[in-house]
Amino acid sequence: MLSRLATEVYSIERISTLLGFARRVVRELRLPNVKMKHGDGHYGLPDVAPFDGIVLAAAAHVVPPALLAQLADGGRLVMPRGGGENQSMVLISREQDVYHETVLEMVHFVPMLPGVA
Repeated sequence: MLSRLATEVYSIERISTLLGFARRVVRELRLPNVKMKHGDGHYGLPDVAPFDGIVLAAAAHVVPPALLAQLADGGRLVMPRGGGENQSMVLISREQDVYHETVLEMVHFVPMLPGVA
């Protein structure tokens, strides 16, 4: 869906077998603007930053500092934050070096794990 909304979409997957499956699907769907990398999402993709938008699909207790640093001025980051049954979807927007946070609603996502598998 994001490939239809953005000029370029970058995705990081920590599990190599899931990355292989996702690459096949993206190829079959002919989505040339989607680029995928095997890695740890905590670190983002500093080589291609800054980003206008960052979306996390796994919950972290704190916003990874590397992702905040890669958010463009005027950019937004959406992520589930917290652990277990106590998670909230948050929207963080950046205006110069000031970050504003809005809690959107309670959610339940898998935890964001460090490293690659």
